Formats: sequence, structure tokens, C-alpha cells
Amino acid sequence: MIDLHPSADQVAIIDSVAAFLADRLPRDRLRPEPQPRANQDREAWPDLGALGVFALGLPESSGGAGFGLVEEVLVHREFGRYLVSPSVVSTAMAARVAAAGGDSSLATRIGAGEIVVGSALPGPSVGRSHLLDAVAAPRVLSWNGDTLSLMDAGAFGDRTPLVGIDSTVSLEAATFAPTDTPAGVEEGRLPRQAMLLVCAYLVGIAEATCDQSVEYAKVREQFGQPIGAFQAVKHRCADMLMRASAAWNLTLFATLADTAGGGDAGFQASAARLISADAALRNAAANIQNHGG
Repeated sequence: MIDLHPSADQVAIIDSVAAFLADRLPRDRLRPEPQPRANQDREAWPDLGALGVFALGLPESSGGAGFGLVEEVLVHREFGRYLVSPSVVSTAMAARVAAAGGDSSLATRIGAGEIVVGSALPGPSVGRSHLLDAVAAPRVLSWNGDTLSLMDAGAFGDRTPLVGIDSTVSLEAATFAPTDTPAGVEEGRLPRQAMLLVCAYLVGIAEATCDQSVEYAKVREQFGQPIGAFQAVKHRCADMLMRASAAWNLTLFATLADTAGGGDAGFQASAARLISADAALRNAAANIQNHGG
């Protein structure tokens, strides 16, 4: 990547992933149904693995493509645009953690999409965790501050389903009771890179909601003209674009700072996290309002 513009190879990666998602995981799959259903995205995991998205950052010795963090960020931006299960982030990072821990065989299987990896985040009290999209996942990536641990799902007991606002993503409370040694533990740089993949995912959400609002404002008419002609809607859309643009530029800058090993890489990643989360949440709310909600 030169001057913040993707190279020809990076554009080819983006186009192939975007085409796959539009075909296999279109956004209309998430429309509410009379009976809520569980997340079906993991059915596409083997095909995503064949596409190479989980192994982009893995070395070739572990079955990876040997690309860098920039390419992974570009791909996760597309995941955010289609609201793919958040397990895409944990699966991609789990492959990296397994490789860093010396388990090339496990890294290769995860990278190939053979293993779905859920996420575990610190819960409200010591020893408790929140599991995200981890139902039936054999492995769980535990993310606690600056540490990533790849655990067997059996390390979490007393699992209790929680009600979330999105029925397609499971949420559970669990007790952390390790039964074996983690398959891989990584401190320092990989947790920061995981944060940047999440930032890219959030950027994708901010951009997609902005695009939806702009397109709707062109076709929805009121008082005989498109609603985009009204100042209130026009200004909301402009604000959405500015938030998404700021989030992407900062995420990209933080990614390049991490790749270059800059001393401010941690600061830039934290700033990207704040701005991208704000852009995703506020743009989603503005999109609902622009659609009359």
C-alpha cells in the first residue's frame, strides 16, 4: 500500500471477498423472521477458508498466504459491510495465535476454515466470561486486555444463554475453569492487531450504513421530491460520511504504524478503536432515522 491507496493485488483480494460475501452472505439474510434462528454464517467457513481469508496473515509454513496486517484489515472491512459473524475475527486471530504458539497443524486447520472459533471476553466478575458466538465452537479465543489465549471450549463451564438484541449472534455467560493448557497464548502485538481487525469491521459497518442512507435518500420521496433534497437528511448523510472517512483513515494509519513498528502504534490503535466504534454506532442510529425509524 502506497499513499494509503491499495495495490493491484490488494484490490484483487478486496474484490474477490466482496463478491463472495454478496453471493453467499448478503445482508438481507439478517432480516427479522417470525421465529428467530441461530447464526448460519459458519456454514460458509470452509469456503471462506478455501478463499484464504483466515490464513492471509499466516506464514506459508502454516498453510498461510504470507500477507500482512494491511491485507487482513482490508478483508475485515468487507466483513463489517456484510455483518458477518464476529467469529471471523476470532477465527483469523486464533490461527495467528496457534502459529505463534508453534502448533502449525492447528493453525493450518483453523486457517482452512475447518474449525470455528468463538470469542470470550471478561465478564462482570472475576472468573466469569461472556462468550460471543461460541455455541458448538470447539475452540474459543479468550481476549483479556493485552493477552490472547486459544482455549478448548471445555475450559468454560456453567454456560448460561443470555438474551441479546441480535438473535443471529449467540451470547452466553460462563465460568472460566481451564481443563488443560491453552493451545497458544500471545501477549503484546497480536492483541493490538486483533483490535485493528475489529476497528476495520466497525469501519465496514459505518460505511455500509452511510451507503444505505445515501441510496435511500435518492429514491424515497416526500412532498414530491427525494428526501435527500431536505437539509436535515442531507446533513445527516454528510455527517455519516465524515465519521466513516475519519474512522477508516485512522484505522489505516494505525495499521501502517503497527506494520512499521512505530513507537506510537499502541496509541494509534487505541485512537482508531474509539473513533471506529463511535462511527459504527452513530451511523447505524442515523441510518435508522433516515429510513423513518
